[in-house]
Amino acid sequence: MSPAAINKSDSAPSLRDYEASSLRRDRAGSGGDAAADERGPLVSVVTIVFNAEKTLDHAIQSVLEQTYGHIEYIIIDGSSTDGSPGIIKKYESRIAYWVSEPDRGISDAFNKGIAAAQGDIIGILNADDWYEKDAVAQAVEKIKSSGADIVYGMIQWWDHDSAAEKVSANHELLDREMSLNHPSVFATRAAYERIGLYRTDFLYAMDYEWLLRAKKAGLTFAAIPHCIANMRLEGVSNNHWQRALKEEMLAKNLSCPGSGPIIFYYYKTAKSFTRRLLERMGMTVLVRLFHSYISSVKKTGTGR
Repeated sequence: MSPAAINKSDSAPSLRDYEASSLRRDRAGSGGDAAADERGPLVSVVTIVFNAEKTLDHAIQSVLEQTYGHIEYIIIDGSSTDGSPGIIKKYESRIAYWVSEPDRGISDAFNKGIAAAQGDIIGILNADDWYEKDAVAQAVEKIKSSGADIVYGMIQWWDHDSAAEKVSANHELLDREMSLNHPSVFATRAAYERIGLYRTDFLYAMDYEWLLRAKKAGLTFAAIPHCIANMRLEGVSNNHWQRALKEEMLAKNLSCPGSGPIIFYYYKTAKSFTRRLLERMGMTVLVRLFHSYISSVKKTGTGR
């Protein structure tokens, strides 16, 4: 993607853009009343899927086994050609809404799910990732106690089936880099109504662009001081890390003009290349020392 592919003239779609389309589900027929009741506010969890039969079942179970009971689950499948639709159908009776159809990329799938959601709080969990059992309960409690628009926690990275590093999070560092991990982020529906949805011209760093836009707009953040989600390192953005870094640079330029995006891009590229080289050489101890004691976003081992 060239820098010209994303520019300030492009804008994020609104909820109304998606709700007005034929993709919008019938509110009266699927999820129940979004208003808070004795069970607490309704939380919508959106999972997007494309050919993820190896991991999807785990992601779904992590949502259905949450300790918080007032959840509607939405799955947006991008016309998977593997066994993913069959896995979804296995849990169909416990899913508020799901669809399998082509989309225009990750952002478009996110936006479809958010537009279909009826909850006052929305979390997005990719098919490669999974929640800790009390993730939603902790997010609801933090939003209630802090009044924040967006809450987030720490996350455990996994390298295939091995726990890699537990990663801290700090929204104050967003101007410098992507310092939150999307599976651990929950936002109010009002936040999406205020600043819009995910830009479909971003293919990999759409979450970073949205969070920067939220911070610039004055939305409030609050941290959950616990690990609430797990993320596999084999995801799309990790596999296309160079393109993702370029989009991070462009996102910074949109929300933080004059913040040295070119320097940022070359610094992050060099750091990412060096990390991958050291890991291939078996020198992961050096990588972890850097993450634990030097990096602004701390990665401190494998415990929860």
